[in-house]
Amino acid sequence: MIKWPLCILGLLSALYSCQRDDICGEVDPTTPQLIIRFYDTDDPTAFKEVTSLRVLTDGIETPIINRQNTDSIAIPLRSFATSTAFTMIIDSQDDDQGMETGNSDIVTFSYTPNEVFISRGCGFIINYEELTGSRADDADNWIDTITIINSVVENENQAHVQIFH
Repeated sequence: MIKWPLCILGLLSALYSCQRDDICGEVDPTTPQLIIRFYDTDDPTAFKEVTSLRVLTDGIETPIINRQNTDSIAIPLRSFATSTAFTMIIDSQDDDQGMETGNSDIVTFSYTPNEVFISRGCGFIINYEELTGSRADDADNWIDTITIINSVVENENQAHVQIFH
């Protein structure tokens, strides 16, 4: 005959020894994207929309941003590299042969990746420190200036970069 007090004690012991599942929830942090705001060169306090913006990066065929009119973007940095180069094309469109006709600038962001352990279920995320940005000079740059306003990328709550055009 089973003794009920032992069964109840065993059941309570099992319930209290269980731990929370190691599953990543929506509130757990993830690797942040780089937040860029676009500003008017003539009025540095005013946001300025970029028309038909297309953003590409090496090794990825699908555009990160595809012909959007916007004054801000969120783009991913390469987690296991120390820099990421983007081709940013303003007034992007295809001609009759399917060739890009917009004005493109190559922008490179350099940084130091920093792994941060979240939990067994979530693993690691990457934050980026010591962020710098540069634009390749060409005969027809549409980007005038790149300003880093937050050199640590650890969340997406505020802009990290200002681009004046």
